[in-house]
Amino acid sequence: MKNALVRAALIVLALCVGAWLAVGYRDARLQEKGQAAVADLRDGQIAPATARDALTALDDARLLSIDPGPKLDEGNLRLFLGQRARAVALAHQVTADEPDNANGWFLAYLAERGPAKQAALQRLKVLDPWAGDVLAGR
Repeated sequence: MKNALVRAALIVLALCVGAWLAVGYRDARLQEKGQAAVADLRDGQIAPATARDALTALDDARLLSIDPGPKLDEGNLRLFLGQRARAVALAHQVTADEPDNANGWFLAYLAERGPAKQAALQRLKVLDPWAGDVLAGR
């Protein structure tokens, strides 16, 4: 009886780990799709349908993930697409969740305007002095 319970517990554990790995793999593939759209935008325009697919993929990549990567990629994509307000909101989410995330502050610096842009630059200087100096023009 005891051996059967141990086996059952191990099977349940293995199934949970397998499901977690499958979701992580799916999320990584979806994030790659979004990153490809950002790379394509750097080279020129992309079709609106491609942008929508990439945004959907990045949103789906957040499933059961604490990784800020999909939010950062979506923020960059939205910034390239001219959706500044949504990019700012994503930057705020990342920096609120992870105040020491230099990439989140860099997105905030790119997306913000006025005093908020300067505040993001100051925080970025603290987290990454080299990047802060480059952005400040030193």
